[in-house]
Amino acid sequence: MKKLLLAAAVLSLAPAVATAADESGVWRVNGDFGGAITYTITCSLKEDASGAITGDCTDPQGGTDPKVKGAATATSVEFAYDTTYQGAPVHLDYKGDVQPDGSLKGTIDAGGPQGAFTATR
Repeated sequence: MKKLLLAAAVLSLAPAVATAADESGVWRVNGDFGGAITYTITCSLKEDASGAITGDCTDPQGGTDPKVKGAATATSVEFAYDTTYQGAPVHLDYKGDVQPDGSLKGTIDAGGPQGAFTATR
């Protein structure tokens, strides 16, 4: 029992270290707007030391690669880009949480329609 108490005391005095997840890499992102619109894109993201995210995603309609900007913490990620859908410009905002397995899950805001996404590396 004394060893357990000593170990607990030592751990309580140790500095807390927060391990931030690095969201850099190639992500397969599946978007779903209520089953009416579904898509899969590939995003190449880079996270810098401050948590800022940059990169690009493939356009599922074969257009130019949208440029991504966003931010990440140890538990969440937000990124956005401009694209087109059926010839109309669309701004997509993704906000999600890092899952225990390292994947992402969250919502998509298209400036009106709301959707959901999942992403895996």
